[in-house]
Amino acid sequence: MGKPAVFLRLGGCNLKCKWCDTKYTWEEGNDNHGLLLEDVLKEIKKYRLKHLVVTGGEPLLQQEELIDLLQQLPGYFVEVETNGSISSKIDDLVDQYNCSPKLSNSGSEPYPLQIKPSPKTFYKFVVDQPKDIEEIDEYVQENKISLEFVYLMPQGIKIKDLNEKSIWLADICKERGYNYSPRLQILLGIK
Repeated sequence: MGKPAVFLRLGGCNLKCKWCDTKYTWEEGNDNHGLLLEDVLKEIKKYRLKHLVVTGGEPLLQQEELIDLLQQLPGYFVEVETNGSISSKIDDLVDQYNCSPKLSNSGSEPYPLQIKPSPKTFYKFVVDQPKDIEEIDEYVQENKISLEFVYLMPQGIKIKDLNEKSIWLADICKERGYNYSPRLQILLGIK
C-alpha cells in the first residue's frame, strides 16, 4: 500500500463475497476488453514502474495465462492478490502474495488455506464487526501465521462507514499485535 504500481485486474472468481466491492469481476470475461497478451504487456510497459499488482476476481484461476505474461516481465516486482483458496503454480514468478482469506462475514463457505505462510505472504482479513476478531485469532493460530504478516482491514464501501469501523479496529490491532490496513482504494475513490 502506498507504493506506485501498475494494477492488472483479472476477471473470474470462485467466491461470491456478499460485501465484494468488485462484483463486476466475478465472471471471467465479463468486462472483456478483447486484449491479447501482447496488448496487456504493451499496456503494462507503457508505465515506467516496475511494480505489478495482479488482482481480480481471483487471479490464480488464470495461472497458465499468468505464466506467459510474467515470464515476459523480467525485473518486475510482482504481487498477486488472492483469496488463498487455490494453490499457486506460479510461485517462482511471484515476489509477494497478498492473501485475503474470507471469514464467515463474507457469506462464503469455509475453505482450507492453500497459500501457506512464508516470508513473501501477507494475510489481510476484512473485518465487519468486533466479533470477527475471534475467528481471525483462531484462523491465525490454526494456520501458524506470524502476527507480523497479518493485516486487518475494515469492511465498507462508504468513507463514513470505514471511518467509524477504523476507530475500534485500530484499537483492536494495537491490543492484539495485528497490523492495520485502510481501504485506500475507497478513500481515494478508485475502483
